Amino acid sequence: MKKLTKISMIIVVGLISLQGCATKHYGRQGTLSAYERDTMTCREVDLEMAKVRGFIDYINKESEFSGKDVFAILGDLGIGNSMEKSAAIESANNRLDALRELKSNKKCSQ
Repeated sequence: MKKLTKISMIIVVGLISLQGCATKHYGRQGTLSAYERDTMTCREVDLEMAKVRGFIDYINKESEFSGKDVFAILGDLGIGNSMEKSAAIESANNRLDALRELKSNKKCSQ
């Protein structure tokens, strides 16, 4: 009986440890700084917008269901991955909006 309890505890600790690694991390897009607003050319704005769109595409691709999600669902019902994705997408959308505004202010061609 003691052996079964020990094994059960090891399994539980192992699953909890794996769950911490299961939440995906995408990173964030930084806000547009005053320096960037002042110095970016129209071409640089377009390139930066393409990078942000690539970041969004990466998040959407990586957020598809995978084996890691099984552990995340066991640990927090997948809420951590959902929150991480939402925060990453929000940061990207905020940067993209700021870049669009900058492009308009600089009167860059569409």
